[in-house]
Amino acid sequence: MITPLLEQDCAPIYTMHDVHSKIFKCPIFRVTPRRATRLFIALMLALGWLGRADMLPAQEKSLLWKVSNDKNSIFLLGSIHYLRKENYPLNKAILDAFAASKTLVLEIDLNSVAPEAAQRVTLEKAVYRDGTTLPQNIAQDTYQLAAQRASDLGIDLRIMNPMKPWFAALTLVAIKLQALGLDANAGVDRYLANQAKRLGKPTRGLETMEFQIGLLDQLSKKDQELMLRETVTELELLDKNINEIVQLWLKGEGDQLAKLLLAGMMEYPDLHQKIIVERNRRWLPEIEKLIQQASGAMVVVGAAHLVGKDGIVEMLKAKGYSVEQK
Repeated sequence: MITPLLEQDCAPIYTMHDVHSKIFKCPIFRVTPRRATRLFIALMLALGWLGRADMLPAQEKSLLWKVSNDKNSIFLLGSIHYLRKENYPLNKAILDAFAASKTLVLEIDLNSVAPEAAQRVTLEKAVYRDGTTLPQNIAQDTYQLAAQRASDLGIDLRIMNPMKPWFAALTLVAIKLQALGLDANAGVDRYLANQAKRLGKPTRGLETMEFQIGLLDQLSKKDQELMLRETVTELELLDKNINEIVQLWLKGEGDQLAKLLLAGMMEYPDLHQKIIVERNRRWLPEIEKLIQQASGAMVVVGAAHLVGKDGIVEMLKAKGYSVEQK
């Protein structure tokens, strides 16, 4: 999901021009449901005092699997979409898998998405087209709480008044991540996409940017407000939760990640089905084709899509594939 990241020094008076120019200064990527802080962390970020990946003990696994049938194999990596630059280099197993792969397959082909197109498509969905505004579409107490959290981050929420709740929720999380020192350009998928481009390695996507944006925009008015309210209610927990999530990711502890990342979503089974399970099922035949066609691919998707009983790893095991964590 292309999500805008606002500057921290926004002026106190805003126009639609400000929305177009300032909000889209730094596009970032991802998908989220309710319990936005937990799932958003799961899909998008990592922080904190993390320790470098190359400082992990040699016996530590990563969130990387080799998936094989009788003849062919691919690599499957669970990504964290935000990291600090000091978290590099990545685990040697990940770097070796990337080097051995012929093609890089991402949720979205990041090397084919132009920033201008991302801005255009996002605005087409994120801005109200019926003449209403954010405060007219959510409860007053929800708006006031969001305005307070935005103010705590140095942002006047009025800049997002033309925008829908899902957009406001993701943007506030993005601002918080920036305040915590996170860098979208240091995310695992972005890093690998850049390396693939530098090396001339082909890249492709399992989905389009338009699909991911539409996924959030199709949420009901009630679910969008709930997403915003949960985001601003739990925003302060980001600092406390991210370190644990990243350490689990670095160590490849999928079972523990599943408990931490998916607990909130399970309270909302409809959203869990739409955001996680249905997309996993849609991706599964595409991943199987990559194996059967001897593509030599490395598939990189958000970590929340791989872990848990409905994750792609378990789906592949159920189909009879050999799945080895590296």
